[in-house]
Amino acid sequence: MLKNYLKIAYRNLAKNKVYTAINILGLTLGLTCCLLIFLQVKDELSYDKFWPEHEKIHRVALERIYPDHVNFYAIIPDGFAEVFKNEIPEVASATRLFVFGDFVSTVQVEEDTYEEKLVALADSNFFEVFPVPFLAGDPQTALYKTNSVVMTEAIALKYFGESQALGKLFKLNGQDVEVTGVVKDFPANTHFSFGILGTTAGLPFNQEPTYSSFSAMTYVKLHNSGSKEKVEELIPPLVKKYAAGQIEQSTGVNYDDYTAAGNGYRYFLQPLGDIYLTSRLQGEMKSNSDIRYVYLFISIAFFILLIASVNFINLATARSTDRAKEVGVRKAMGSDRKQLITQFLLEAVLVVVVSLALSCVLVAVTLPFFNDMAQKELSITWEKGIELLPWLLGIGIFVSLVAGYYPAFQVSKMHAVEIMKGKLNSSRKGQFLRNGLVVFQFTISIALIAGTLIIQRQIDFIQTKNLGFQRENVVVVNRFGQLENPETFRKEVMKVPGVLSAGGTSTMPGNSFFGVQFTPEGKSEVLTGKGFMADDFFIKTMDIQISEGRIFGEEFNDSTAVILNKAAVHAFGLENPIGKKIYSGANVNGEQVNIPYTVIGVAEDFHFESLHLPITPLAIFSSESAGGFRAFLALTVSGENPQATLEGVKNLWEEFGQGQPFSYSFLENNLQTLYQGEQVSGKILASFSILAIGIACIGLFGLAAFTAYQKTKEIGVRKVLGASTASLVWMLTTNFSKLVLVAFVIGAPIAYWAMDQWLETFAYQTRLHPLIFLVAGLVTLAIALLTVSYQAFSAARTNPVKSLKSE
Repeated sequence: MLKNYLKIAYRNLAKNKVYTAINILGLTLGLTCCLLIFLQVKDELSYDKFWPEHEKIHRVALERIYPDHVNFYAIIPDGFAEVFKNEIPEVASATRLFVFGDFVSTVQVEEDTYEEKLVALADSNFFEVFPVPFLAGDPQTALYKTNSVVMTEAIALKYFGESQALGKLFKLNGQDVEVTGVVKDFPANTHFSFGILGTTAGLPFNQEPTYSSFSAMTYVKLHNSGSKEKVEELIPPLVKKYAAGQIEQSTGVNYDDYTAAGNGYRYFLQPLGDIYLTSRLQGEMKSNSDIRYVYLFISIAFFILLIASVNFINLATARSTDRAKEVGVRKAMGSDRKQLITQFLLEAVLVVVVSLALSCVLVAVTLPFFNDMAQKELSITWEKGIELLPWLLGIGIFVSLVAGYYPAFQVSKMHAVEIMKGKLNSSRKGQFLRNGLVVFQFTISIALIAGTLIIQRQIDFIQTKNLGFQRENVVVVNRFGQLENPETFRKEVMKVPGVLSAGGTSTMPGNSFFGVQFTPEGKSEVLTGKGFMADDFFIKTMDIQISEGRIFGEEFNDSTAVILNKAAVHAFGLENPIGKKIYSGANVNGEQVNIPYTVIGVAEDFHFESLHLPITPLAIFSSESAGGFRAFLALTVSGENPQATLEGVKNLWEEFGQGQPFSYSFLENNLQTLYQGEQVSGKILASFSILAIGIACIGLFGLAAFTAYQKTKEIGVRKVLGASTASLVWMLTTNFSKLVLVAFVIGAPIAYWAMDQWLETFAYQTRLHPLIFLVAGLVTLAIALLTVSYQAFSAARTNPVKSLKSE
């Protein structure tokens, strides 16, 4: 019986080659999009799920509450890891990971010096919480010795030419270290990674833990009976017990008064498997993704699949008259409804199976291009294929049911007498269903196109917005502060042709800024902001505008001078700020002291962080101040011959760098990485939007062809009576134009709401101009009309004699 069903299904599909091809093409493209998005989403959801007992591991994060704002940090004070382990019963173990942001380390192997970015420090029990497979060494003792490091296999091969690098000696940032372990390379799907992991054993802060300044990523592993809610309840008393004294010492304010003024510390636990998709805190080791993009991609896959299925349904309803006659004959010959449903569903299944097979081939072909666009390393192996099989089966069943529903359940339920009388042909139900489904297709298409345009507009806005400083033609030289004579190097760089100015700083815009607390003169409240160090030339180099006072200068002793931005002046309530004293705690020779800083200048507010965040209070300290340092050198260069200028700077570095490799980047490129997630999502959305409207138009093409075929006699009569080709084309396209307009009325508000929600993630955003939605609607209308007009024009130019002969 099944064999007969399949034979008949094959004959029906082969008989109507055009409609079969349209269905298969639309479903193949839809399923290909769905499978690519499935691979992307599956990878996003897999982050940190490979760790054994990952559901018990949490990272402790901090919501730092200030009187006028809050900040969220992925790093917390280094002293709390031991406190949590010893004083919270639910915590089985705790470990710390110290990362260094944008700091580039030097690795010296014999006489050769290299640079390495993926360097971190960890406690000796790190591998108890995160059991990385060891290729050499003992995970229990690898980080117990002072000056010991663990390498990944790739780094060991890079520096020593072999993975068995156990016992090898080299210099890390000038310090002699020994390789005590080699581990397998970290999978890409983890929120942290390292190439070299040093130990915290023997470091001074272990003897003098801090409880108020933030430095360590802290992970806790809970007992089976432990809950994160219970741990979070037990943390506040411990904060007061251990942090109050240090806060009072650094601020000079009683802890209760300090918290009463609006300051606070709320520690919370982040499940390990949720960090990558839900955490975008300050101090993250690397850029995380966003769970909202996962929802967006899942929605796109679902709607594209529906659009492809709608093509099948539309063509099925359009051809329902022909199929109804077939059903009538079958029923008259004794077929029951169950047999008819099976026949129609098998036809749908056959189309879906062929489409699935073709889409699997297409996924394999397009995956490298998708990886390049999504910046992923997705692959399809036999293991993944077997894992994907249930999903493919589920998708196939879903699409078969959706696509085959109308002919299987609607046409088959009609009585033979009704069909033979032509009742189905006279009903407007099929026409209404087709129109509704076309409207649905183009509603989704318009929403996707509008979303793509708005994301691109926001990215353009980010890239062109005046950030308040020079960002074009700025070269950032790394490890400037590690030179033996950095100031001499800076002066020599100024002599390189093409270098316009040069200034040193502890950090660059877009990087991490340290937190700083101030107490204005004559006031008791503690005010918090962010800060960085700059030398006498950095502010001028970056063209940061000063509205009052002056900048740092060689002719002044600015060791206790500070420049505030306008946000800080406003937050601190300073009137006539120039010359005012503000006090801040600092660690000088191991002792906490309160230093009076004199405000010498007020800078115009500039965007030193991502545009996701509003401008917050900022203090610029002189590199001459206590603890001052310059990690980077910023160079503004002329745009005439930048490569020659960089070559000159590189040659100069080789004279001063003591064998350290020359490392640089362009500030403009660095700032763009802050919005990498948006750029990638924008590309993916644009690509799938084009495919979505393409799939919709494939169905529309088939529907237009069938409509023109149905009106063959009418077109012939009209031409004989003198109708022009243009009027006939207008007649055939008017209805489709109305459907697109209805889709615009529905789709534009949906897109407006969705993109308004997305833009809320930015503190500074482009305007949702109505013209964007109008453009999306017009583009969709133009594509739809081009699709329909081809069929309409062909039908209108047909010889009326042939049209009338067709009867």
